[in-house]
Amino acid sequence: MKKRLFAVLAALLAVCLLAACGSESTETSSQAESAVSSEAESSIPEENSLMESSTEEGSGEEAPIPEDAVDLLYSRYTSKPSFVMIGTCAQGAEVTAQLGGQSVTVPSYMGWFTVTLKAQGSSNTQEVTFTQTVEGEAYDIPRTFTTRVRTPENKGTQGLASNKAYQFFLTQMLPDHMGTAHLYSTSQLDNMAKRVKDRLAQMHAYNPDAEIIYMIIPSPMTIYPELVPEEYPKGTGQSRRDQVMEKLAEAGATVIDMRETFMEHKNDEMPLYYHLDSHWADYGAYLAYVELFNHIAEKFPEASPRGMDEFTWTADYYTSADAMLFLDIPQVNVKEYGYYREFKEKIDAQITAVPRYRGMQLIYSEDTTAEFKFDTKRSELPSCLMFRDSYSAAIFDLIPERMNRTHYVGMWNYGWNNAYINSEKPDYVIYLLSEWNVDQIVAR
Repeated sequence: MKKRLFAVLAALLAVCLLAACGSESTETSSQAESAVSSEAESSIPEENSLMESSTEEGSGEEAPIPEDAVDLLYSRYTSKPSFVMIGTCAQGAEVTAQLGGQSVTVPSYMGWFTVTLKAQGSSNTQEVTFTQTVEGEAYDIPRTFTTRVRTPENKGTQGLASNKAYQFFLTQMLPDHMGTAHLYSTSQLDNMAKRVKDRLAQMHAYNPDAEIIYMIIPSPMTIYPELVPEEYPKGTGQSRRDQVMEKLAEAGATVIDMRETFMEHKNDEMPLYYHLDSHWADYGAYLAYVELFNHIAEKFPEASPRGMDEFTWTADYYTSADAMLFLDIPQVNVKEYGYYREFKEKIDAQITAVPRYRGMQLIYSEDTTAEFKFDTKRSELPSCLMFRDSYSAAIFDLIPERMNRTHYVGMWNYGWNNAYINSEKPDYVIYLLSEWNVDQIVAR
C-alpha cells in the first residue's frame, strides 16, 4: 500500500515539474490534451498558449474547433517594437490578428500564415486574437494566444515578413531597395571597366568570339517592392546594380538582365523565389537558364535550353531555409511549399552526383560550394568558367548539362586567374551573383 501511495505521489510530482518547466507559457486545462496530441503528431515545440476561445452566441456551448483552426507557433522581434508571428491555418484562409487597437488581415499560403504587429507596452508577453475566413465566410471561432516574443540572437541580418503575402525578405536587401546603399564613384566604375576590357582582350587573343557574361540576379525586393513592409519605402533614382550593369556593357561584356523576365513571370503559379528564404527557387533559376542558353545558342545551336516539359516539377512541403534560421526558428518545424526540379532524361552521372539541396531542405547543399570541373565530351558544345555565389546552387546541374567543359570556381571565390584562362581557353566566363553581391564585381 505504501509503495503504491509513493508511486502515485511521485507521478503527481513529475507531472507538476513538467507543467512548470516544459514550456515557456502554460495552457488552459481544456486545451491540454489536444495540445499534447498535436505536439506528438507534428513535433513542433509549443511556444504559445491558447488562453480562451469564444462560444457560439446563445448556445452556451463551446463551438467545435476544426483541425485546421489557427495555431500560432512562433513569435520573433524583427525591429522592435515590430514582431512577426508564424503559424498554420485552413487552406485558402485569410487570417486576421488583433492586438490592442491593431487589426491586420493577411492571406495565407498553402495552410501557413505570417503576420507582423507592433508590441503593446514594454512586456515581451503579448495577447493576440486570431480569426480566419475562407471565401469570405467565418471559418471558426476566435482564438486568443498569449505569446512570449523572443529576440533573435542574430540582430544583424533578419527576416522581415510581408503583411500583403506569405513572403519573407532579409534585411540585407534593404540598402538596395531603399536606395541607402552608397553608389559607386566614377573611378571605381572606370577601374572595373578597365579590368573587364583587359580580360576580354586576353580571351580574344585565343578566341575572338569569347565572351564574359554577367548575370546579376535581382533581389526579391526588386521584383516585389509592393510586398515589402511599408516602413521600408522604395528608393528612387539609379541603383548600384544599374550603375554596374551599364558600365559592364560599355566595357564590352555581355549583360543578361533578368528583371524584365522576372516581372513578366512574378505572378506565375510556381514562385520565382522561396517564401521563407532569400534565394531564388528552381523556377526562377530555370527562367535564367533559358535566357542564358538562348543567348549562347546563337553561336552554339546545340546548346539550346531544354523545355519545361523535359523536367519533372514536384510540388510538396519542404523544410524551410534562411529566413527562419536568422529568426532563430527551427527550420524543420516550418514548411516551404515549393517545386523541386529534376531531369526526366538520364544525364551525365558526374553532374547529378552533386546534390543541389540538403535532402528535403530547399537550401543549397554544402557539396555545391566546392570547385568542380565537368567534361561531358560533347565537342559541339561550348566551354565555360564560372564565378558564383550561393544562387548558383539552383542552377548547378543545368549549366554543365549544356556545356562541353564546365569549370565551377569555388563558391564566393571571384578572383580572376590568368592561368585558368590561358590553360583552359573557355568560350565563356560567366559571373552569376545576387544583386546584393555586386561589390564583388566592382572590387575584383
